[in-house]
Amino acid sequence: MTESILPTPPQLLTPATRDLVNVMRRRSTEHLQAVLARVFARADDWLFDLAKKDGVPDGSPYLHAMRALRTSRAPIERGFREHLDLGFENLGRNLKTDPGQAAEGSQELSLIEESELEQHLATNLTAEAVMRIHGAMIDELAARLSRMYGVAALDPEVNPLSAYSLSGAIRAAHRGVDVPADVRMVLFKYYERELIHDLRDLLVDLNGRLSAAGFNPTAAPKPQPRQAPRPDMAAPPMSPDGYAGAASDYGAGNYPSAAQAAAGASPEDRQVFDALLQMLHSWRPEHQPSGLTADAVRSGGPQRPMAAPEMMSVLSLLQGSVPESVTEAINRPEASLSVLLKNELLRNASRIGLPPDKVSMSQDDEDAVDLVGMLFDVMFDERDFEQSARTLISRLVVPFVKAAVMDRRLFLYKTHPARRLLNSLAEACEGNRGEGPQERELLQKAENTVDRLIAEFNEDIAIFETLEQELRSFLDQHRRRVELAERRAAEAQRGQERLEQARELASKELGQRTQGLEPTPAMDDFLSRCWTHHLSMIALREGPGSGSWQSALSVADRLLALLPREGQPAAPVAPALQALREPIETVLASSGITGEAAHDLMRVLGESLEHRAQGLAPPPAPALPPENVIPMPERRAAAAAADLKPRLEVVGGTDGLKVSDDDVELMRQLKVGTWIHIAGEDGKHHPVKLSWVSPISSRLMFVNRRGVRVLVASVEELAAMKQEGNLLVREQENVFDQVLHRVMGKLKTDLG
Repeated sequence: MTESILPTPPQLLTPATRDLVNVMRRRSTEHLQAVLARVFARADDWLFDLAKKDGVPDGSPYLHAMRALRTSRAPIERGFREHLDLGFENLGRNLKTDPGQAAEGSQELSLIEESELEQHLATNLTAEAVMRIHGAMIDELAARLSRMYGVAALDPEVNPLSAYSLSGAIRAAHRGVDVPADVRMVLFKYYERELIHDLRDLLVDLNGRLSAAGFNPTAAPKPQPRQAPRPDMAAPPMSPDGYAGAASDYGAGNYPSAAQAAAGASPEDRQVFDALLQMLHSWRPEHQPSGLTADAVRSGGPQRPMAAPEMMSVLSLLQGSVPESVTEAINRPEASLSVLLKNELLRNASRIGLPPDKVSMSQDDEDAVDLVGMLFDVMFDERDFEQSARTLISRLVVPFVKAAVMDRRLFLYKTHPARRLLNSLAEACEGNRGEGPQERELLQKAENTVDRLIAEFNEDIAIFETLEQELRSFLDQHRRRVELAERRAAEAQRGQERLEQARELASKELGQRTQGLEPTPAMDDFLSRCWTHHLSMIALREGPGSGSWQSALSVADRLLALLPREGQPAAPVAPALQALREPIETVLASSGITGEAAHDLMRVLGESLEHRAQGLAPPPAPALPPENVIPMPERRAAAAAADLKPRLEVVGGTDGLKVSDDDVELMRQLKVGTWIHIAGEDGKHHPVKLSWVSPISSRLMFVNRRGVRVLVASVEELAAMKQEGNLLVREQENVFDQVLHRVMGKLKTDLG
């Protein structure tokens, strides 16, 4: 026969018990208010640091956010304290003997704003994180409070010290306070971290006080299931590419399985993830050498999979330096990083007191190691990393294995903080040869980021988010400098093409006028070099059709009219040439030919015409000084920087190119900002970005990651490069997504 437990109303508690409740209330309020104060301090420091790095004294959005944070601090702290006071005032009221009992009609559905949904989601995720790390002590405290009030269990929404109530305090404090959404989420994130970090001391104190007062649970409390929110607070499903996880979702060894990780993903992402795992499970037994894999070790005798804390301990031992397996995989491209790393992990189990021949890896852990190993194998093989950058990236292997073991959502969500950090580090390092001070500064920032990750990553994914935000802020500044270099490159290319266009126009005018005529050598030299240059400058500065343009055309017409025609008497050369002296000297001056050099050229022009009229051999054309030679530029498809010379050299147009219409159309559809990969002289494919499309020639200009022009080509020339295998167009995804797709492609190829 079970004992009937009746709830004890607060007014019927003994004076000593009421005093104990008041002490617990005061102690909890002081502790949690101190937590909130640290939240504001950390958020303020973070925003201030970002504002300084932004380099905009007055208009920085981070300064505006910091002002909004400081303005809202007092009302939020007041609301926070009132929420805690109300929770303790309601403690013990409306108690139910059956914890599963719910008031009829309370499960009411309602529509709420999207911002409210975000707050509910943040509250639920924080509650889950708190329960994973401090769940045993919270359950013990709830059991003692239940004993105090004479009930089987306290409803989490009534208990002010439940994980749900503690996590919801920051949301309740925002009611009626106008705070920008981004500032609010910063506060939520820092509150989650501080609450998880400092809650243990409070729980130990409160449990000790209740124990001393004799309120002990009759039996060891069973772990409470994850506290579900009310229906009107249900978290929305995660977006297809959104990572809605809390930074500290996983702790105390409670890491989700692959199936649990995929539960919140979109159907498309779940399908891709399931297909990836299925291929991996089919690939592993056939392609990993016997005696080297965890599967082989597992089959050797009675073994048990390492528990999650044991796996994390072994990984932590290897985190401080690059494991031997990673170094070997870099030096031997044919070796499998995942195979080598799994064996090294099992060998190092002895360092935490586990016999390596008696333990193995769970399938989920082995999947995580395999996927991360394959991911980095592809990065080392196919990405454009210098040796120093490869060494830096190799230090990320163990932290990313830890992150994958803790959180399988790493492979599901494009916005996962670890995934974003890898993308940012790849952006900072790929193609960066440290040739300039800005590039070296960027590499140093990437190295500092990896150093901090190695030193600070324990079992809190939050460090990835913190470091990614800091590196992203630095990259934004670097990107602004690169954009300035790109604009300069575009301006230079535009000027060059305008000059080419003007020279082509001048050459066309000359060709039309000399058709059917045979100018003397001196006249031909003057017209093809000095006059076309003069006409080109007029086209650039004043445009065709201007008065200067017409005057320059008349100089050529009048000079060519001095050539003798068959059947016509020769016109007197000297008077006509004297009349052209001033306009001809104007033409020569635009090419820097003045003084004695101009007089000599005029003299040779007159002599050549007189010799032609008399049927004599013409005198040689005058030799112009080198500085006065105006060469016509060659039309080249590739204008290469010193560090990247594309494998294409097309001179004189595209008429001889035979290319696919589909490839030409593909090149024509490229948008400004698109990254492609072109082969350099070193045989590797380097990333370049489409920075500008010429409105004059429709040619496309590509720059490297420093904003330096490396390729200018027509769509036909680009299509030819693609057909030759010297150009790759990949899907516009970040590095992680591209590499993950390559891993899937390799698995498909191996499975045949």
